[in-house]
Amino acid sequence: MKVKFCGMTNYEDVKASIELGVDFVGFVFYPKSKRFIDFESARQIVKRIKDKVKTVGIFVNQNEAQIKEAVEFVGLDYTQVYADIGLKNTIRVYRIKDSLPEVKQEGLLLFDAYTEQIGGAAKSFNWEILKNFKYKDRLFVAGGINAENVSRIKSLGVFGVDLVSGVEAYPGKKDISKMREFLEIVRSKR
Repeated sequence: MKVKFCGMTNYEDVKASIELGVDFVGFVFYPKSKRFIDFESARQIVKRIKDKVKTVGIFVNQNEAQIKEAVEFVGLDYTQVYADIGLKNTIRVYRIKDSLPEVKQEGLLLFDAYTEQIGGAAKSFNWEILKNFKYKDRLFVAGGINAENVSRIKSLGVFGVDLVSGVEAYPGKKDISKMREFLEIVRSKR
C-alpha cells in the first residue's frame, strides 16, 4: 500500500518523510488552507527532492490552464483536483458522505470524508462501503487515518492512504515520530 503525506510546508518535513520511506508528498495550493504553500516555495523544495519521491500539487478552485502552468513551474508529478479535468497524472478527489460516487475519470482516485472544510479535517467516512468498490487498485483513502486505524484500511486492499493531520505536530508541521510509527505499521506484514 502506498503512503502519501500531504500538507507539506517545509523542506525539513519533506526530507524526513523521504528518509522514512513515504511514496508521495503533497503541497496544498489552496490559500484558505492552514497548510497552504506558495508555488515558489514548493518549487524550491521539489528541486531538492526530484526523483526521490512522487510530488503532488493540491488544487481546489484553479482552472485547467492555471493548474497546468503551476505544475510546470513547480515541477510536480501529479495534480490532485476536485473536478474532472483533462490533464495527465491526476488524482481525482471525491468527497464521500455515505455512498460511493460514479467514477468518470481514468487515473488515480482519492476518497475523503465530506466536511465543511476541504481536507485536513481528520474525519473519516464509512470505509466498509469500499469492500466491493471495483477501482480499489487506484484508490487513495483519506480522512481521519492514523497509526491506530490504518490496519483496517490496509485489509481492504486499496492502492494507498493519504494523511495530513494524522502525522502532524500541528497544522503545517509534521511529527517525525508519528510519521515513523505510521510507516512502520503500513510496511509491516500485519
